[in-house]
Amino acid sequence: MFSWSYSLDSLQYFHFLRPYWLLGMLPFIALVGYQLKRQDFTEQWQRVIAGHLLPSMIVQREQNSWFGPLGIMTLLSILLPIALAGPSWEKRLSPFTEDNAALVIALDLSESMDQRDIQPSRIQRAKQKIMDLLDKRGDSYTGLIAFAGTSHTVIPLSNDRQVISHFLDAISTNMMPRPGKSPETALPITDRLLKELAVPATLLVIGDGATEISVAAFEHYFQQSPHQLLVWGIGMTQQQLDRQAVDGYTATTIALQESLLQQLASAGKGFYQPMTVDKTDVELIYRRVDSYFLIADDDSRPWLDAGYWLVFPLMLLYLLWFRKGWTIQW
Repeated sequence: MFSWSYSLDSLQYFHFLRPYWLLGMLPFIALVGYQLKRQDFTEQWQRVIAGHLLPSMIVQREQNSWFGPLGIMTLLSILLPIALAGPSWEKRLSPFTEDNAALVIALDLSESMDQRDIQPSRIQRAKQKIMDLLDKRGDSYTGLIAFAGTSHTVIPLSNDRQVISHFLDAISTNMMPRPGKSPETALPITDRLLKELAVPATLLVIGDGATEISVAAFEHYFQQSPHQLLVWGIGMTQQQLDRQAVDGYTATTIALQESLLQQLASAGKGFYQPMTVDKTDVELIYRRVDSYFLIADDDSRPWLDAGYWLVFPLMLLYLLWFRKGWTIQW
């Protein structure tokens, strides 16, 4: 809804949507000038009456200096072209785009995600984090892809959290047909899921590692893609595992490949987020998804045409022409 209360910062965006209509002031100005000349009785009679007698022989009409046909015509000549030119200084949400940021989650279902360096396991903790993120996003559209040696669509974009939760609970690492860790295989599926969107979205890769091939593939893909990349690392780094070994805990756990995940995020001009024990990581991921949508969606939002609000004062001014005697005065 349009609001007349705007800050000085909004004025820097002031412009006209149809500036060529401002040229419409020219004929109005010419007409007003012509009428002013017609109403100048001194100029009309000075050719036939001696100059020293003219002031005494011409009776000027006493009237308001502006509240008359000519004054109203002058006001209309300014307001009408401005209204048609479409003054604007703020944007509104487009009716053709969703108000929420779309997100595709690519979840690592390789065997290493079953490791229990993080309780109850890496994959279970990743699922918990995803549900926390979905709860914050509300009715925003989210799609889910599972990957290991290959990638597969679990659920296309949906804003039904219950359905997404049901599918998320059902998937496990033993469902994947080919072992490996190839997040790059999720990129073509991401394209298919997001192809109908009017604004860029976010790809969130959640896992514990990647390969050099993955890094190269992501770099090539995001050189041309408008979407945002976020990488969420799940698991303990080698340094953390070594610290636990010193404390008496021993395990044959494959460490989180944090360096490769950071390279993956950097290759896609994105951001890497390590897992935290609290919900700090969830909040940071949520903010990045939401803020990217606001920036990307801004280009698709049309400018609000404030010229329509000048229609009402223009109509009131035109009604004055129905006053008795105005046409004769003109």
